[in-house]
Amino acid sequence: MKSDWRGCVPNPPSPLIMPRDINNKYWVRGAYQDRTISRMTRATYPRSRISTRHANTPYCSAAEMIVRIDDGPGQAWYHDAAHDLHLRDFIFHTRMQTARRVQERTQRFPDRDMVLERLIAEGTFDRVDPNTPDVREELAMNHASAMVQRLLMRVENLESQVSLLSLVPGCPSLD
Repeated sequence: MKSDWRGCVPNPPSPLIMPRDINNKYWVRGAYQDRTISRMTRATYPRSRISTRHANTPYCSAAEMIVRIDDGPGQAWYHDAAHDLHLRDFIFHTRMQTARRVQERTQRFPDRDMVLERLIAEGTFDRVDPNTPDVREELAMNHASAMVQRLLMRVENLESQVSLLSLVPGCPSLD
């Protein structure tokens, strides 16, 4: 069943912010609006991964994890390494980052590699019938898609830097 953000969020979000439904699942508009991202664990932790006995930091909820991605200023949401999250929640965090970045990429790069985009999407979003979820397989796919997406961003950043250098007078061309 597809959720609708209008009943959950008081103001319509911007096109780059992904709405969430009442079950704290992410979904994106556009090509992937029928896909969601949900937290992989229901475990509750008493404190964050980097807490100590003397500096006890409470653990954040799924809603707070979503807000970290939605409300991050500029590109801060993408550079948040989430050192305080335990492994499965860290993977949830990177899946949200990946989904938001994939959504941005669809707008920025109309001639993108559609096969690579589908592979990243299959590893990022929740599995749906008839593909029965397997926890180990999902964790591996989520981890791999987050790493590939990060490497792709590095390549895109390098390409843009090379393009900028080609515009500088006196710089040799790479052609």
